[in-house]
Amino acid sequence: MKILIISDLHYEKKMFKGVDESKAWGWLLSVVDYHKPNYLLSCGDWGTAINFEEFYMLLDRTTVLSIYGNHENTAVLSLLRNTRSRGSKPVLMKDGKVYDLENIKVAGINGVISEKKKRSREGVQHKTPYEYIAVAQSLSGKDVDILLIHEAPYIPHVFPSITETIGSQVVLKAIEIVKPKLVIGGHMHYEGYKVHQLDFGTLYIHIDSSQASRYYLAIEREYERSRVDVWRDYDVQVSLAYL
Repeated sequence: MKILIISDLHYEKKMFKGVDESKAWGWLLSVVDYHKPNYLLSCGDWGTAINFEEFYMLLDRTTVLSIYGNHENTAVLSLLRNTRSRGSKPVLMKDGKVYDLENIKVAGINGVISEKKKRSREGVQHKTPYEYIAVAQSLSGKDVDILLIHEAPYIPHVFPSITETIGSQVVLKAIEIVKPKLVIGGHMHYEGYKVHQLDFGTLYIHIDSSQASRYYLAIEREYERSRVDVWRDYDVQVSLAYL
């Protein structure tokens, strides 16, 4: 059994800082064709160019589960349903729900945190700090193996440019409440990938799958354990841990 995990694909029909973001979808399909994973997980920020026709080409290849970030086409993402899994499960994950992927427990917390009165931007709903923590509390004690988040936690020696805000502090507290074996997120675009062992035992991995970086994770079962590797394009970069 193999799981691929991406974040911040940022599929857009434009150039951004000299990078052609329109190539993101073709790149993703080629990576999926190379690995042939059972599941593809996403930490959000698919980009606004996703559409039903192209996304169902992906869903014909693998089962997709995703949280949303802050750069999404929610009109498409919210309606997508898997075609390979029994019951046509939605692509978009529910806050606080634990998904059993062949004995690997996966959960997610959607969105980013806003302290302002404006609770959405470009159609993407934001959470208050209270709402974010409430989802984490609903997952406490559920032995989550993999937690998907979008917003980055406050870890300044991992992200030197991160600002200490209520949002970044709340994300770190939420991870501590859930205490998953592995937490994966994006949002910050910083050196492709970062890895940090948190004081309470959780391994945090930041991943950037945009065309500027093209990193992703592959989790593959080996006997009784599952190996976690960082990949870029078609080459493994480093083996990190076992679940």
